[in-house]
Amino acid sequence: MKISGNSILQNRKKFFLKLSTFILLVILLGCSMNKKYTTAYNLYMKSNYVVAIKFYDDYIKNSPNGALATKAELERSDCYYQLGYQAFHKENWLLASRLFYLANSVIADSKLDNCYYKLAEESLNINDINTALDYYDSITTYLTDSELIPEVLFNKIKIYIDSDKKLEAFNDYHLLWSNYPDNKFTISIQPLIDNLIPYYMNQAVEFRKTADYDNALNILFKLNQYPTQFKDEILIGISDLYLLKAEDAITEHKYTQAKKYYSEVIVYDPQKETIVNKRMDEICNEFIQEGSRLVENYKFDEAFAIYETCYELLPEYQKSTDAIEEAKKLKESYTLAFQYKNKAESYENDKEYVKALEFYRISYSSMQMKEVQNKIYMMSNTIKAQKDPKGFALEIIQSFKKGIIVQGVNGLQSDLKDKYGENVKSSGWKVSYALGEFKYEVRFDILASEENYYFVWRINLQTREIVPLNKISEELLKQ
Repeated sequence: MKISGNSILQNRKKFFLKLSTFILLVILLGCSMNKKYTTAYNLYMKSNYVVAIKFYDDYIKNSPNGALATKAELERSDCYYQLGYQAFHKENWLLASRLFYLANSVIADSKLDNCYYKLAEESLNINDINTALDYYDSITTYLTDSELIPEVLFNKIKIYIDSDKKLEAFNDYHLLWSNYPDNKFTISIQPLIDNLIPYYMNQAVEFRKTADYDNALNILFKLNQYPTQFKDEILIGISDLYLLKAEDAITEHKYTQAKKYYSEVIVYDPQKETIVNKRMDEICNEFIQEGSRLVENYKFDEAFAIYETCYELLPEYQKSTDAIEEAKKLKESYTLAFQYKNKAESYENDKEYVKALEFYRISYSSMQMKEVQNKIYMMSNTIKAQKDPKGFALEIIQSFKKGIIVQGVNGLQSDLKDKYGENVKSSGWKVSYALGEFKYEVRFDILASEENYYFVWRINLQTREIVPLNKISEELLKQ
C-alpha cells in the first residue's frame, strides 16, 4: 500500500499541533499548581489553618516531588499541629490527639503522648479498661521517647494484676525494669511482682510441656534477674531446658550448638556434668557407626566429616581419630582417579580440550564424581565451540527446551505478519562474539510499522547457559 506525500505532510501537521497543545497545557498546569501553593501559604501565614490544609492537600496531591512540595508538606504538618495545640489547651484530648497524629512531627509527638495519657485516664474513670490499655499501648509502641512511659507501664501492670493477667503484667514489668531500673515507678511495683513469681515459674513449666523451650527460658531468665527466694529452682529449671534444647539440636544435626547448650546445662547446674559427658559419648559412638557405613560405600569425604563432627562435641575424641586413620588408608586405592583428573585439568589449562576430555573420561571410569562428569560435559561443548562457535551458539538457542525460543520468535513474527502484512521485517538469527571466552550473543530483531521487538541472549558455549539480556527475551525462556 502506497502513502502519498500529502498524507504524510498532513500527519506531521497534526502531530506538531498536538505537541504544541500538550506543551501549553503543561505550562498552564504548572502555573495553576504554583497558584494553589501560594494560596495555601497565604492562608497558613494568616493562621487560617483549616482552609490552608485543603489547598496544601490539592497542591501536594498533584504536584511533582521537589523542594516546594516538601516545603508544602512541612507547612501542612504545622497547620495540623497548630490546630491540635488549640484543641490541647481546650482539653479536647481526642480532637487534639487526632490533629497531632496527622501533624506527624516530633513537636506534635511531644504533645500526643499527653493526649493519649489523658484519654486513658478518662477511659479508666468510666471503667473502659480496654480503651485505656489501647491508649497506653499507643504511647509505648509509637512514642518511645515519651517521658511518660515508666508511669504508663506502672499503670498497665497494676491493671493487669487487678485483671488477673499475670503474664502480661510480668512482660510489662520486664520492659520497665530493663529500661528504667532506678525509676520510682519500677521500685514501687517490685513487691507486687515478687509475689507473682511462683505463677510465672508454672507458666515456664507449661511452655516446657509443649516443647516451647525458648519461651520457657525467656520467663526463667527474666525471673533470674530479680532477687527472689526461688533462685535455686529457677537455675535448675534453666539447666533442664538447656538439656532439652541440646537434644533438639542433636536431632537437627546442629552439633556445635548442642555442645554450647550442654555447656550451659553444667553452668546452671554443675551436678549434671556426669550426665552430660555420658550423653555426648553415646552420640559420638553413633557418629562412628554412621561413618563406617559411609566408608563401606566409598564415601570417604563424607565419612571424614562425620568422624570430625565428634570433635564438635568432644575435642580430641580418640575413637574418631582412629576411625579417620583407618579410612585414609582405604581411600588410597582411589587416588588414581584423582591423578587422572589432575592430568585432565592440566590439558584443559593448556587448552588441549580433546586430550582433557580423554583423561576426564578415564577419571570418571575410575571414580564417578559429579565434578568430573560436569567437566566431561564442558569439554564436549568446548570442542564443538572451537570448531564452529557461531553455529554451536545458534544450535544451543534452537534446541533449548525442544525449540521453545524459536517457536516463540516464529509465532510472534507470524502474528505480526497477520496484523501488518508485508510491513514486517526480521533480521534473521544473528550470532556475534561477546566479552569473555566462549561467550556469544544471539539476536533476532522483528520490525513492524508500529511495533518493534529485539531479542538478545548471551550464551556460554562451555556450559550452554543462556542469559537473557532484556525482558522480552527473558519471557521466552520462562514459557
